[in-house]
Amino acid sequence: MEIDRDLVQEMINNSVGNDYVINEFIDSSKYLFITYKHRDFYDDDERGQLIGPGPIVYHKETKEYKTSGSGEFVCGEYFGYLNENDDYVEKQWSVEEIKNDIIRRKFVNHDDIWNLALLFVGENGDSGSMTKNRNYNLILHTIYYSSNIDVILYFERLWIELNLKYEVLNPNQILLWKNM
Repeated sequence: MEIDRDLVQEMINNSVGNDYVINEFIDSSKYLFITYKHRDFYDDDERGQLIGPGPIVYHKETKEYKTSGSGEFVCGEYFGYLNENDDYVEKQWSVEEIKNDIIRRKFVNHDDIWNLALLFVGENGDSGSMTKNRNYNLILHTIYYSSNIDVILYFERLWIELNLKYEVLNPNQILLWKNM
């Protein structure tokens, strides 16, 4: 199937800006979904992810292109088409996989911290949480709170191993830098 890549890129530029490029083509029975990604970041890097606009949609029968909104996949005309051939399998992360992703991206996603905490919780139990403090750059820092001091030490050891900055704010809070 031939698509007009120039038109699709122009639609992406108009929708989300010039920092995003065509990434992937997802075929379904009725539509071709054309996703995009930030030109400077990996697909899994939260710095390049957007909330709101969905992929460009090519209607196979009418040959029309449309910029979609994210809600259209939940309750609109595209519902059921985007992942019609996928069987959802939840990813089971390991600490090593998360660390390798951080090193590759040179950045710690919010989900990385969450998954690392869940791995520790699964083994040791914890009622910790992530929080923000407006005195710090919210994009580059996260504060992890836990009443379990071992969790704070766990993150301290990981950040030392990854050669990332951190600061223990008190026995129950650690400030984690997110970029290397």
